Amino acid sequence: MPGGGTSLVLDFDGTITEIDLLDEISQRFGDPEVFRELDESLDTGSLTLQAVITREFAPVRAPLADVVAWVLGNARVRAGFRELVELARLREWNVVVLSSGFHELIEPVLAREQVEVDVVANRLDPRPTGWRVLWRDETVCAVCGEACKRRALPAAGRIVYAGDGFSDRCAALASDRVFATKGLARYLDEQGAPYEAFDDFFDVAAQLGDVA
Repeated sequence: MPGGGTSLVLDFDGTITEIDLLDEISQRFGDPEVFRELDESLDTGSLTLQAVITREFAPVRAPLADVVAWVLGNARVRAGFRELVELARLREWNVVVLSSGFHELIEPVLAREQVEVDVVANRLDPRPTGWRVLWRDETVCAVCGEACKRRALPAAGRIVYAGDGFSDRCAALASDRVFATKGLARYLDEQGAPYEAFDDFFDVAAQLGDVA
C-alpha cells in the first residue's frame, strides 16, 4: 500500500507521555481514595472506562490553568516522539493522536514539543465545583461493549497503532500492526494477539524499518 494509505495512530497518556496524566491529575488534584476505588472497579470490570474517568475527575476543582502549568512542568514525552512523527511524514502517512484524555491537556504538551498532529480526544468543562468530562463519542462498541476508540480509527487504509493501556485494547485489535507496552502488552499476550514491544519511539521507528 502506498504511504498515503497508512495512518500512524498514537495513544497519548502513558504512550506519548512517560506518565499517565489522567491518573496523576485525578490523584494530585482530585481525591486519591476515589481514584483507588475506581481503579479497582476498572480492573474487575464492574465499571466502564468512561464511567471511571467521569467519576475520577468530578472531585478535581483546581483551575485548568494551574493543572496545565503542572502538566507542562512534569510531563515528559517518550524519547523519539518527534523523530517518529517526522519519519511518518516523510512516508506521507497520516499521524493521529487518539486519546481518552482531553484536548485541554494534550495540546499544550504537543505545542511545547513543537509537534503538530491531528488530535482526536475528549474535552473538559473545568468547573470550580468539579470538572465535567465532555465525551467526544458515547456510542457503545458492539465488539467490546464500551464507548471505545475503535470507531475513531481512520476508516480507510492501513493502521499502525501504538498504545499502553486499557483504553487501547479494542482499537489495537482492530489495527493492522500494533506496538504495545505495559498493560496493553499484557492484555494482548492474554488474547494471543500479535504485537511488537517497545520502550521508546526510537524502538518503534527501528522496527518499522523500510516497510511497515
